[in-house]
Amino acid sequence: MDSTAHHRLNPKRLYVWLRAVVRILFCSFNNLYCIPVHFCWLLILQPLKWLSPTTYWRIEGVMFRWLLSMVALWSYSNGYHVVERGDDVWDLKDQRTLVLFNHQSTSDVPLIMAAFNSRIQLFNNIMWIMDHIFKYTNFGLVSWAHGDFFIQGGKEHRDSSLVKLENHLRNFYIPRMRKWLVLFPEGGFLKNRKPSSQRYALKNNLPVLENVSLPRVGALKVILDSVAADQNDEKTDTIKHLLDVTIAYPGGDPLDLPTIFGGWRPPCDTIFHYRRFNIEEVPKEEEALTEWLYTRYVEKEKILQEYYDTGVFPEAPTPHAPGYLVEKVPRLNGVQVVHDPLEFVLRHCFYLASTYIWVNIIAWIFSWIFSQLW
Repeated sequence: MDSTAHHRLNPKRLYVWLRAVVRILFCSFNNLYCIPVHFCWLLILQPLKWLSPTTYWRIEGVMFRWLLSMVALWSYSNGYHVVERGDDVWDLKDQRTLVLFNHQSTSDVPLIMAAFNSRIQLFNNIMWIMDHIFKYTNFGLVSWAHGDFFIQGGKEHRDSSLVKLENHLRNFYIPRMRKWLVLFPEGGFLKNRKPSSQRYALKNNLPVLENVSLPRVGALKVILDSVAADQNDEKTDTIKHLLDVTIAYPGGDPLDLPTIFGGWRPPCDTIFHYRRFNIEEVPKEEEALTEWLYTRYVEKEKILQEYYDTGVFPEAPTPHAPGYLVEKVPRLNGVQVVHDPLEFVLRHCFYLASTYIWVNIIAWIFSWIFSQLW
């Protein structure tokens, strides 16, 4: 037998591919028995939406967390863990906070879900701002029902999208008592945005970045102008903190959604590096805000480059912007996010039982209709 045939029949390689097939089937089936019943329960709860909106959105938030914990399971069960570094931010989980992420690949969102799902009451109260194309996916429908915002890119849609975002924040984010507002300032995946970002940087004498792309300031300015406080100690129920998160994949090689489904890459740790700012540190005037945001992304570039070059994440605390007001913030020095397996088991039992119940209800309805017709 030649070496090529031996390589194809390698038992370890065969196991990896068989396991990938089983996992892909499981993730696909997981979608089928979770998402439809999620909407069935929301349909039953519609009267409550009109009678007691606060109660409805509280229940919907809990169900939203249960559903997205299924996504967290996909990465967690593969050993694709999140390790948290930087400022300890979890005292902010019940406060209005704007969260900024660099955006590298399709695995970013599942890993964010895995990190946030481990915090009780946090995931219930998150609103996402994401690309409009996500609306047409299965989880996009769930996000639409949750009240997330889908922003449309391109020059022809920019102004109208920002107006719609402002209205959405005032009409949904504030009244529904959401706490964390998630934004990807780069406006797309790194591999898609980097060429145009570098051309823009060269044309305008700006830093040419390799590990992140230059962020866009439009959505951030709308958020600051419409639903952010001027001071951290302001008594209004508006955003008073900004959390800047740097996602760092080992070796600069991001996971992706097919890999999270199939699990064919070895287990690895993805670092989430947190930096917290009080809202008064973030300028609102557009030119100053743009410079402030660019500075944060230049800092991300340096952090990521050092990590990719050495394999060791920078240990020294990353310097904050001048005037940093949060003193003596506890640090997270490599804390791995851990989930309770019992929660995953109980939620699967809930969705499987719900699927059984709703299949029987729908079958009975169709049976009754046919009996009336014939």
